[in-house]
Amino acid sequence: LSWVDALNLPQRLRFPCSRFGSFSLSLLPSVPPPPVSPEHFLHQRRGECHFQNGTQRVHYLYRFIWDRQEIVRFDSQVGKFEALTELGRPTAEKWNQDRDILQQKKAEVDAFCSHNHGITLPFARDRRVQPIVTIAPMDQPTTSHNILLICNVGRFYPPKIEIKWFKNGEEEEGSQVWNTNLIQNGDWTFQTEVMLETQPERGDVYTCQVDHASLKEPVTVQWGRKPQSDAARSKMWTGIVGFVLGLVFVAPGVFLCVKNKKGDDGATCLGCSFPLLPLFPSPF
Repeated sequence: LSWVDALNLPQRLRFPCSRFGSFSLSLLPSVPPPPVSPEHFLHQRRGECHFQNGTQRVHYLYRFIWDRQEIVRFDSQVGKFEALTELGRPTAEKWNQDRDILQQKKAEVDAFCSHNHGITLPFARDRRVQPIVTIAPMDQPTTSHNILLICNVGRFYPPKIEIKWFKNGEEEEGSQVWNTNLIQNGDWTFQTEVMLETQPERGDVYTCQVDHASLKEPVTVQWGRKPQSDAARSKMWTGIVGFVLGLVFVAPGVFLCVKNKKGDDGATCLGCSFPLLPLFPSPF
């Protein structure tokens, strides 16, 4: 299975032509490196397309690397091969004298860069994958009262992302906040973590806010016990007041019933009947 098939990319992709041997191109950042070659026997060729304002300005570089050192380069802005070391000077001079080679490399600005730009644009630059955000607390050593809150942000693309911690609406900054390096998942998505060391108190609410190109507005995930709302407090106090008022109205009736029982000269009291209902909803 080729990397083109694996990524479901169009089969119309083109590669820089070469009269000097085979050419390979790696797009996946997580593709494992090739086996280590013996010392002084590693030869690489790299074609790079740099775009500004879409395809209005295209800068094409074709690099020749020997033993991990670039020795010759074709630069489309210069229009010829350049020797970067003394070892590459004879090669650059020879290729610059070959009009076919020069014409071929100049044509690759359109045939390779501009052509592939239009094909891969929907998959690469315009691709958007929304992040998955979760918060997980982690206890610190028993000698510390602090905890570590970890905001895990996973499976997003493109890699540029902004993550912030808030405590009760105020942004947390400084030495208590730090993040891990961006991790490649191997499927053109990324993940990272931002950690906050803090000592939470009752009622504190911590919020991890994530802003990303795939989102219309920042995503927030909260951790902690939310402060009681005004409506909830009002309902609770209404219930308490109603319960107390109910006791106030019921207590005299109970007292009179008991008193009448004792003053009935042995007659049987059939009991007193009255509703034991509070005037307002009970909070219980």
